[in-house]
Amino acid sequence: MVGDPKTLYDLRKVEASVRVTCRSCKAVKVHDLEELIASRTFRRATMDWRTTQHEMICARCPVGTDGDVKVELIPFGRNEREMREQRGRTLVMNLALSVLRDAAQRASRDDVATPAVRLALRVLRPFLADRALLVTFWTEITERKDRAFNHGHQAHRWIVTELVKRGHAVWAEFR
Repeated sequence: MVGDPKTLYDLRKVEASVRVTCRSCKAVKVHDLEELIASRTFRRATMDWRTTQHEMICARCPVGTDGDVKVELIPFGRNEREMREQRGRTLVMNLALSVLRDAAQRASRDDVATPAVRLALRVLRPFLADRALLVTFWTEITERKDRAFNHGHQAHRWIVTELVKRGHAVWAEFR
C-alpha cells in the first residue's frame, strides 16, 4: 500500500490492526480490523479512514473528556494463528467457488449433481447470509438441462457478488 489508506477496507491489504493511545491516561488498546469494520458497519458509520481516526475515543477515560487520542496502524498486526485461519477460510471458499464455476460450465451437457458440488455448496453456506443463492444455483444447474444457455453462470455471479459485498476476499478471476 502506497500512501495513507482511504478506507478501512484498504487496511486489509496490509492485514493491519489499529492502535489507539490516549494522551491523557496513557491507555493503549489494539483493535482488530475485522471487529472494527463489523462494529462500524453495524452502526452504519462511514469507513473513511480520516473520519475513523477522529471518531476513536479512549475506552478508559470518562465520557465528557476531550478524547485526545493518537490512532496508528500496525501493519501485519494480527498474530500468525489468526492469519493462518483467515487464509485457510479464504482458500477453502475460493476453491468451492472454483468447483461451482466448473459445474456451471458443464451443466448443460453433463450431470453435475456430484458430491464435489454438494460439498462446495455446503462449504459456502457459512459465508452467506442466507441459503437462497445456493438453492438458486443448485436449481439452475440441475433442472435446466434442455437449454443451450445455462443460468448457473448468473447464479455463480450472484454468489460471488454477495461474498464480495459481505467483505470476503474473492479471487479476481471470479469477480
